[in-house]
Formats: sequence, C-alpha cells, structure tokens
Amino acid sequence: MYNTTMLKNHLSTKIRYTARGMGFWVFINALLICNLYGSEQALPSRKINLVHWGIEDPSEIGYISVGILHKQTGDELIVYDIRKDKPRVSEPVALKNQIPSFIGDVYLLDDFQGENTNRLRGYFGNFYGSPSESHITIEKPPDDLSALYFSYNQKRPGFAGFWIHLFDFKKPLSQRVFLDSTPFSFFTFNIKGEAGGEQLALQVADYFWEKREDSVKVGDIESFLPSGRIKKFWQRGWVPLESIPNRIDRKYLASLVFQAQSGRGKIWISDIALTRQKNVPIVRPHRKKFYRSVEQKGMWVWNTRALLADREKQDQIVQFCLENAITDIFLQLPMAGGAKINGIISWDEEKVRFLISLFHSKKIRVHALDGDPRFALREWHHYVIETVRSLVRFNRSVSSKERFDGLRYDIEPYLLPEFPGIYKNEIMNQYLDLLRRIMEETRHTGIEVGVDIPFWFDENNLFYEPVAELEGRPLAEWIIDIVDNIGIMDYRTQAFGADGILVHAKGELQYASKKGKKVFIGLETLDLPDETIIEFEKGNDPPGIQIRKSEGTSITLRYIPAGISFGKDSTLYLSQKKKTFVSSKKLSFAKKSAEDLERVMESAKAELVQFPSFVGFAIHYFESYQRLRAKRKRIVN
Repeated sequence: MYNTTMLKNHLSTKIRYTARGMGFWVFINALLICNLYGSEQALPSRKINLVHWGIEDPSEIGYISVGILHKQTGDELIVYDIRKDKPRVSEPVALKNQIPSFIGDVYLLDDFQGENTNRLRGYFGNFYGSPSESHITIEKPPDDLSALYFSYNQKRPGFAGFWIHLFDFKKPLSQRVFLDSTPFSFFTFNIKGEAGGEQLALQVADYFWEKREDSVKVGDIESFLPSGRIKKFWQRGWVPLESIPNRIDRKYLASLVFQAQSGRGKIWISDIALTRQKNVPIVRPHRKKFYRSVEQKGMWVWNTRALLADREKQDQIVQFCLENAITDIFLQLPMAGGAKINGIISWDEEKVRFLISLFHSKKIRVHALDGDPRFALREWHHYVIETVRSLVRFNRSVSSKERFDGLRYDIEPYLLPEFPGIYKNEIMNQYLDLLRRIMEETRHTGIEVGVDIPFWFDENNLFYEPVAELEGRPLAEWIIDIVDNIGIMDYRTQAFGADGILVHAKGELQYASKKGKKVFIGLETLDLPDETIIEFEKGNDPPGIQIRKSEGTSITLRYIPAGISFGKDSTLYLSQKKKTFVSSKKLSFAKKSAEDLERVMESAKAELVQFPSFVGFAIHYFESYQRLRAKRKRIVN
C-alpha cells in the first residue's frame, strides 16, 4: 500500500540526558533491539533487482525510501523508491503572498460548513506522536451549526494537535501563495469544550517555519478568552496579531497550530476570521447545499468456494447484506483446482446459479470478481480473456435471475516489483490494453465492467512528481475513460482534512462526473499492520540501510536499527534521514467501531453527493466487516 502521509511534528520540547544517563539508555536500547531481532537474518530485508530501477552498480544509489510493515509475524520491508540522488524540490525564486479581499473590517477564513478547505485553499489536519492520539473532522454539535471538531488523548512523551494551512499545500513550493496579515489587527475564533477546562496552545508558522515543519508559540488559548478558560459554551477568542513573536514574518503566514497541553479532551472551533478591530460581529453566510439520496453500497467477498459449500453461510451473508444495506456483491471467481491463474472457472454451476438467484431475490446485484498484479502483464492477458469469455458463456446459458450483473477486476499492478522503477510506463500501457480487451469482450452483453484502483493514481509524490501518469494524464483518467465504473480504494478513517477520504477521491469524482461514469468509494475494515516509512541518504551514521550484492544484478536491502552492527561486508550503507510512523487506525476501521464507520460514511456522503459520479460506498470485505458489526453487537448486549 502506497502512503502519502503528512504527519506534522510541532513538538518543541527537547529531552536532555547526562553523559552517564545517555550511555545507559543506549545500552538498554541495543539490548532490547538484539532481543527483538536476535540475528541478522531476523532484521527486515528485501531482495530486489537493480535493473528494475535503471541502476547498474549499487554504489550509484544515493536515496532509498522503504516501508517497514509491523506485522504480527514480524517486520516486513517493502521498497517504495530507489534513486541515484534524492530529487530536489525547486525553491521559490521570490516568495508570493496575498492580501485577501474583504469587506469592512472582517475576513472570514472558515466557517466549516462542510467545505474541506478554507477560503485560502488551505486544508486542516491532525498530528500526534505515540502514545498520544488525536482525531479531527467537521461535524455539527447537538445544539449548533457545523464546526471543526478535535478530540485528543495527550500522553507523555507524545504530543497531539492540529494545524490549519493558510495556503494550498498541494502546490509545489515555487507556486505557493502565503497570507499577508499586515492589514489586520486580530485573529479570532469561536471555541467550546465538551467538559470545559481543556488546555491548548496556539502556535503559528510562516513560510520558513513551515518548511522546517515547526511553529512558534503565541500563547495559551485560555489567555485569549474572556473567561480565562475554555467553557462548555461558545466563547469568542481574540488574538492580537502584535502578540505573534518577531521570529514570524506576518507577511508570509503559512499555518495556525493548536497543540494539546495535557490530558484528554474534545473541543469545537468555528468561524475563524481576521479582523481590523476587536469585537466586530462575525457574520456566518447561509449556504444551501445540494443533497440527493445514494442507493448503492458494495462489499467484496473473497471466499466464494467456502460460501458455495455451505448453505447456512449463504443465508447468513444475504441476511448480513439486508441488515447493512448492501446492494452490490463483488464475488470472487473460484478457479480450477484452486489455481490462481488459468482462466478456467471451476465451480458447481448449479450452486452458483442458486446463489446468484438468492442474492437477486433480495434485490442484491452480483459482480464476478477477479484480480492479480500479474494480470497487468501482456503474457497473462490471454488467461484473463479466457476467464471473461467463460463468464460471458455462463451468462448466456442461464436465466436472467441467475446471471452476473457485472465483472470486476482488482488487479493492482503497482504490487509488481517492476512497477515503481523504469518499467512503470510499459506496465501501465499493458494494463490499459487489457482493460480495453475486456471491454471489447463484454460489449453488448449487458455486463457492467468495474476496476478497483488506489486513490493515488492521480496524485503527486513528496517531490511533486506524478505517481502514475501517461502522456501527461493521470492513470486514473485513462482507466475511467475505458471502464464503466471504478472503485477507489480510499482507505482512510476520517472524511475531512488534508489526508481524508474527500481530498483523495476528489480528482477521480470530478473526472468521472464529466465522463458520465460511476464511482464507488472503498473503505477498509481488514486489520492492517502499522507502518514506519523511512527515507535514507548517503552517510555512515546509524540507523541505516545495508546494501549487499547478490547474484547477477540483484541486491539485498536490510534495515539496521541504531545500536546494532552486523558485519562489514556490505557494498554500501545509507543513513536514515527521516522516519514517519503510520498507524493502521488511519487506514482501517478494524480497531475502531461500526459506529465510527457509519459516522464517517454519513459525513463524507454529504459532500460526495455533490458529484454525479458518486454511487455509494464499498466495504472491504465481508468477513472483516462482519467482525466489526459483531463487535458492536457484543457491546450493545
């Protein structure tokens, strides 16, 4: 899974050790790591072929990006990027800023009436460091209009907070426009807490501090409130802009940061504005939003062979669909002899016909599901086409109530080891050729063809390079042009914000709406592992990554934590430069609740229905969704 995580660490506290104390903790840390991994072979490693990356000699490698998946069976290393040099992002020749147009004495930055960005095109997002946690969204409190909602559990030595950008972070550095706040005298906002007494600090960043992923404290929130503390009712805070430290250039403001000081809490913030005078009224404009009902909801079902063998399980899944408003089942095709790829469907036709008719009797559509990363490669296309033809023949041989309504492919070519490197374009072209052939085979059959894709097929990487692009167009657009519908694997657990469901699906939804195509938004309930994403550059300081030559053009990459040294025979060693932890709670609802899933779907749906292409959500997958729902029933009972 590709991650585009942007965790912001605005922690300014530094821990100091005495020389003796530091040595003791280094010893303990090394002892713990040795016990954890035990041997060199236990360290997470991956064998790769340099040819895939266009590199002839390991000594040419100057940059590596990997992910360490923290699975129950042990850590697993996956490779995201290998280059001769780390790409350099162009710095702006001259900084750009703007004074936003405003009427009277007030510029309303954000009223949080469902929009995912403020009037300066800035997003918001939360941050936290273990063992702390935080969550942010837009919601409507029981007695009020919509507001920014932030919950946190701040535990030492961790941290928790949220930021609001005053620029569009999706633009490269050279194109960013920052806020010139000099015409204004105050920053103001409404705030209330669930319990009262919540403690947060306000910090700000200009271009230079934002670039360092840091900010400067302005003061405690309670000091800007009339009562001197956060209450259970709304209060308006007024922050004199002259109180911003001189280290911040007010002509190039980049972000506002709210950092929890201690404990657990829930707060709401609304109607953030800049004003020229204090105590001027802040008027919230009335916005009428379009709303339409969405009828469809899909669900992936993988264990078809077991389902066909058990009549009781069939009744259970149908009942589950009815209880959870599932209208579309993506049912995996069982292959002959259990083989993954042979193109020959192997099933008891009578049982399949019965199962499809059972779903249809409850108005549930059935889509045949298949997929394998290798399907993208030309040498596998004839197997796929044979499967498609088998399905078409099946549909023609049975009654309408026993036919598949659709055909769905979950191919995921980016999981091929060759994909991230120099063969990416060739693989993408072969993948698109396959989709065109599938559409040709299913023309005039009444079978709707869908494809599942990751949300990042139309996004840029950390260096503002397109992740998957052909002839200047995102791969997502090419796919949408070809098939009838797509399912976006939009695996996030919050609707709003810079890294939420809405922002990642927006591009595909806009394009599909123009083309008259359908889009399912896929959400995850499978228990995924946590991940640590690490970048390495040339250097000898631990921790790092070891590179060893293998046979031919292959090398083995092995992660070496601090405090461990295994041999001196590596061809090369790169030092760790940046590490980002990604909690599985950000990606999957498995560790959350069914109520969390329903709440996020409801929040996201209110915005997604603005796009004609959006037809509903799709949940991955039956058994894990069933476990999530069962957890809810146990709590209720």
